[in-house]
Amino acid sequence: MWLKKAVHISDRGSYSVAWGINIVGVASLTFMMLLTAADVCLRYIFNRPITGAYELNELMMCALVGFGLAYTAIHKGHINVDFLIAKLGGSRTQGVISVITSLLSLGFFLVITWRSILYSEKLRTGGYESEALTIPIYPFAYAIAFGSAVLILVLLISLREDLKGLTEGSRRSVLVFQFSGIVLSFLLFMIPVFGGWIPWHIEPLTAGLLGIGLLIVLLFSGMPIAVVMGLVGFLGMAYVNGLEPGLNIMGSTPHSITSTYSLSVIPLFVLMGAFCFHSGLSKELYYAVYRWVGHLPGGLAMATVGACASFAAVSGSSVATAATMGMVSLPEMRRYKYDFRLATGCIAAGGSIGILIPPSVILVLYGILTEQSIGELFAAGFIPGVLEALFYMVTIYILCKRNPHLGPKGERANFRERMVSLRATWGVVALFLLVIGGIYLGIFTPTEAAGMGAFGALLFSLGRMRLSWKTFTASLNETSRTTAMVFLILIGAALLGRFLAVTRLPFELSSYVAGAAVNRYVVLGFIIFFYLILGAIMSSLAMIVLTVPIIFPVVQTLGFDPIWFGIIIVRMVEIGQITPPVGINVFILKGVAKDVPLEDIYRGVFPFIVADLCHVALLIAVPQVVTFLPSLMR
Repeated sequence: MWLKKAVHISDRGSYSVAWGINIVGVASLTFMMLLTAADVCLRYIFNRPITGAYELNELMMCALVGFGLAYTAIHKGHINVDFLIAKLGGSRTQGVISVITSLLSLGFFLVITWRSILYSEKLRTGGYESEALTIPIYPFAYAIAFGSAVLILVLLISLREDLKGLTEGSRRSVLVFQFSGIVLSFLLFMIPVFGGWIPWHIEPLTAGLLGIGLLIVLLFSGMPIAVVMGLVGFLGMAYVNGLEPGLNIMGSTPHSITSTYSLSVIPLFVLMGAFCFHSGLSKELYYAVYRWVGHLPGGLAMATVGACASFAAVSGSSVATAATMGMVSLPEMRRYKYDFRLATGCIAAGGSIGILIPPSVILVLYGILTEQSIGELFAAGFIPGVLEALFYMVTIYILCKRNPHLGPKGERANFRERMVSLRATWGVVALFLLVIGGIYLGIFTPTEAAGMGAFGALLFSLGRMRLSWKTFTASLNETSRTTAMVFLILIGAALLGRFLAVTRLPFELSSYVAGAAVNRYVVLGFIIFFYLILGAIMSSLAMIVLTVPIIFPVVQTLGFDPIWFGIIIVRMVEIGQITPPVGINVFILKGVAKDVPLEDIYRGVFPFIVADLCHVALLIAVPQVVTFLPSLMR
């Protein structure tokens, strides 16, 4: 009895620590937003920028990411590919796989914690300080180590629950599975240690191919994507270059990724979208667009797509756009007796626009991974994003013109009502012009624009009396979870990228493609088909970080414009968000429309997938649609 009580107190203590340090993390996020906005204002109004503002942002990022890791794990926020394991027969098989992957994850974070502590000590004994403010760096590096250690405690609780579920059955088989999992985990981590004892020599290129194979196997085991990439990267690097170099990158990489100033654009844009979401901005956008197109066949569905495109201009998230517009527009379409397939299909498809129309977190990640201008990528996404919305609207019009029962016409608004409705959109217009206009005109860097956008969204929400303490903290916590998830994936991608660079796999692949006597558009067609298949089984973030480091050198070799290709990649990612069997936007809609069968939602999105493919064909045939605005910035 006392043991149970002690375990219960230990669990509560671990969760309390995770919640407590997350508060420190979101306080760092608030400080980053206010600091960035103050620095920009002081620079332009009084010509007195804040000394060391960049450095303070970098240091705060370590606290935000490190202290949010465990909190994100508690809320199941780390992404994994679980559709295959979910289809395995019997909960016992799923439980066994879960135990094995938990053991591997624990091993990974134990190494991260250990090497991060050693790296922090190196910074302390070496007296490393920030350049402008001469602030010691090591306490912020320790934030990563401490956050990873708390995450281990949370993972141990999860592992115990998995083992508890297994022990309800045959004790003998459970012991066998547990032993097998421990042995497998041990063998994987011992590969680098005993690599020199293996009687045959594996060439680096072959090791890279084997690493990709292991990556695929572990991905479909349900293990978090970030851990899979990091684990394969560490094991591969340690095998090819030796154990010590592999361990060294496990300590330095987490800190170097989280303390990168250019990456602070991600949490600030996410925070901007969270404030807009909680301010109720989507409802005004929807009714404003409805006043203009609601009287047409399928007018409510068209209004939904238009509102999705408008909300995307300030949210940068397809999931947030789909969830928000689902709650706003679905009740209205039910009231006008819209076909459920059309209603849910247009919301799921319209929500995908969120990662194309700037600001877009996916475009930011692509720009960082490929070292392309984020400002040019934002400019490149604007016209294709508007065209995508128009393609969807034309699709709706054609469907409802052929079958009026799918989407009956709504009420026609007079001119005065239409003009009055535009008043509600001034906030979106102002934020969009502030962020994108500031970047386009060279007034802000992308990070400064994100900070100003987040602060502007906060003021907008306060001015409308729509932001309570509860919604304010919800916005911060949502941003913390998203940021920790994204940065852990970036850390895993960096570890994997180091391994692949050592094996020269991406460069050999590029050389092979360059030497093949095949038209470059044929290769592009294969790449697009590859992304179409991949999008059906993987999340958008995972697709970008897993494939871009390998595919991008090939695209460069073929001579395609990297900015243009970035938009093509994002379009394929968007299609993946509504394509079975994963289709994250479809699942989001299923959560909102619980009475609509999942297969009906998939049938509803099919016409929009056809429209998407036509849109992609246009972007390939007329690349100037993408490259026109970026060319004006050069």
